[in-house]
Amino acid sequence: MDTTVRTKQGLIEGFTEDGIFKFLGVPYAEPPIGERRWRLPIPMPEWAGVRKAQEFGPICPQTAGAVFQTRATLQSEDCLYLNVWTRSLDSQARQPVMVWIHGGGYLGGGGCEDGTDGSHLAAQGVTVVSFNYRLGAFGYLAHPKLGSNFGLQDQIAALQWVRESIEHFGGDPECVTVFGQSAGGHAVRMLLSCPAASGLFHRAILQSGGSERFAFDTSRPNEKTYAASEALIAHVGGRGPEELRRLPTEVIKEGSHLYSGVIPKPGRVHTPANLAWMPVNDGVILRVDSDSRPLGSVPLLLGFTRNEARYFIRPGMLPYNRILLWAMTRVLAGAQAKAVRSKLAAQGASIYDRFDQVYTDAIFAEPMLTTAKRLLASGHHFYCYRFDRVSPGAAKSNFLAQHTAELRYLFGTLTADGYDGTDRRVSAWMQAQWVAFARDGAPADGAAWRPYGGDERILVIGDDFHQGRIEDDPVVPLLHRLRTIKPSSPTGFSSLWRRLW
Repeated sequence: MDTTVRTKQGLIEGFTEDGIFKFLGVPYAEPPIGERRWRLPIPMPEWAGVRKAQEFGPICPQTAGAVFQTRATLQSEDCLYLNVWTRSLDSQARQPVMVWIHGGGYLGGGGCEDGTDGSHLAAQGVTVVSFNYRLGAFGYLAHPKLGSNFGLQDQIAALQWVRESIEHFGGDPECVTVFGQSAGGHAVRMLLSCPAASGLFHRAILQSGGSERFAFDTSRPNEKTYAASEALIAHVGGRGPEELRRLPTEVIKEGSHLYSGVIPKPGRVHTPANLAWMPVNDGVILRVDSDSRPLGSVPLLLGFTRNEARYFIRPGMLPYNRILLWAMTRVLAGAQAKAVRSKLAAQGASIYDRFDQVYTDAIFAEPMLTTAKRLLASGHHFYCYRFDRVSPGAAKSNFLAQHTAELRYLFGTLTADGYDGTDRRVSAWMQAQWVAFARDGAPADGAAWRPYGGDERILVIGDDFHQGRIEDDPVVPLLHRLRTIKPSSPTGFSSLWRRLW
């Protein structure tokens, strides 16, 4: 079976496996190395002959952050590669296209992770694309003399490649869905606000990321990114742009991790709010008001998992106790901390379960509720969900429906251990809903999953599929009130948290 495809740049040769055509490690932009470090991506020039596309390309240099096993064998600044899975190479097939943006805190991961392999989704009749983009300081350093938003510009370049070439892989360039989780969900939100991405996609899915700024976060927008950039440049000697571009990759990689925000500052609780490397509203790539402007007009699907926090504050990781809970609620709930602790105590849950609830609610549930209310007020057409399913393996480990828990279900990559028949049924159902949304702008099960409306109901994906409300969680309305309270400066609350964290 012929697996050679002609793209705009030239011929590439993939391979087939279980009826799926696979093209791995396809370059979508010139390598951003040497003098091209911290510059916008430019399309690959045409090449002669046939280029092999049978192995994943290198991922961006990283220290941590990947959710699953990355199957790339190398890390390199030469990382702008994408992957395509499809069951058809007929240019008239006009399959929906699903473009996956990986998460990892803008610090790690790649389009080659085994848990988000596109084969099973492609078998449902869509053309699936994943890609690498620049991460950490390589992708998000922001400085007047260097520029900013390089990783975001990589994502736009990948979408432009899709626009130009995807019909050769059976895809419809007029039916493209971008979907991402965590930092990938946040990236989708940025693309919705980015003029240069307009028209490159037609639906969007935001999973566990991309909602409003946290109600407790009193910092100025982009403050952490600009501060980290200045600190990194000072750390390497305060050099000029050309000297910075000549520094070894490992020097930038080390500084990128050092100023990433993954290590909490004294007196602060570590949450995704601490992360430094991310897009900035520079007035060029992203408008200054991108965080608050309407999210375009494309159909949206957004959601989160029931126990997001357990990925970040893991069972047994800390000596969870009432003093630490006081510290956590003081930071995440601010003026509502006492009321939140009272609600948590009234539910009779364990101390660790209370940590999970307030963290998940403050970082994920309440911001999504705020986004949903804003979208509803603007007349937007969208769908919301919460993923509650707990596999036997997740129940045994006490991770429950943690951050990332839904991904193996969505991509059909459930492993033999830790999952059962119910999990496989939920996985098949989720794939059908996401694929239908990519094709039609609405989930397949319209009876169970209705658009978000005046009753503010979301779909709860558990052992079954039923309606619920985010505000059924009594802590969420308390956190939501923070948005009507005049913010105060962040408080460094105690040295005890610093010692134990």
